[in-house]
Amino acid sequence: MNLFFLLVNNINMKKITIFILLFCLIKVEAISNIKINNEELIPYFDKNTKIYNYYTESSNINIKIKNEKNEIVNGEGFYTVDEEYKKIIVNSSKYGDYIINIFKNYDKNNYKDTGLISLNIEGYNIDFNKDVYNYDITLNDEENLKINYEVNDNTTVIINGNGNFNKPNNLIEIKVGEKTYNINAHKTIKVSYTKNNEKPKEMSETKKEIVKVLIITISSYLIFLFYKFILKI
Repeated sequence: MNLFFLLVNNINMKKITIFILLFCLIKVEAISNIKINNEELIPYFDKNTKIYNYYTESSNINIKIKNEKNEIVNGEGFYTVDEEYKKIIVNSSKYGDYIINIFKNYDKNNYKDTGLISLNIEGYNIDFNKDVYNYDITLNDEENLKINYEVNDNTTVIINGNGNFNKPNNLIEIKVGEKTYNINAHKTIKVSYTKNNEKPKEMSETKKEIVKVLIITISSYLIFLFYKFILKI
């Protein structure tokens, strides 16, 4: 009988282990792509990039969204583009809004400036001006910043230094074609001080060993006393 229960328990444990392994191997993905008329956006879709451009000569477009099974998305379907510019917002229940700028019959010659149209950092007000190339912010506790931008052509945008903010002054470079915008991200480094405004001294290795020995000795003595008490009961 005991052997039977052991076998049953062993089988159940194997089932539970397999279930846990399968659960860990499942890759949970949210919205993974947005296409218009079966064409890619500019830049290529990434769930962390919130602003995109699309250029067309057609007055009708069809937005297709590839999303997760349990994710709710809004914005998919057919749209009419009557003017030269149309702004469409796609919403994901997991990642928020994505802005798609639709340019109809786009002609680069109509635009003298091929740089940034807009630049913003979520949670901060930088008051962006395309002719100002240096900005200062004071960081909160983010590991990296959510930087959103919008360009009016196919200009390549490269962001360097967004993350690992472990210095008092951190530089984020946003390269837009031949132009570079600098975000000076300042971080307050907290240092503990004693009453005399001195940095606390770290305990020496010798003192650490003495403390360890004392802890072990006291613990052993208390265990011995407890053992003697149990014997008397």
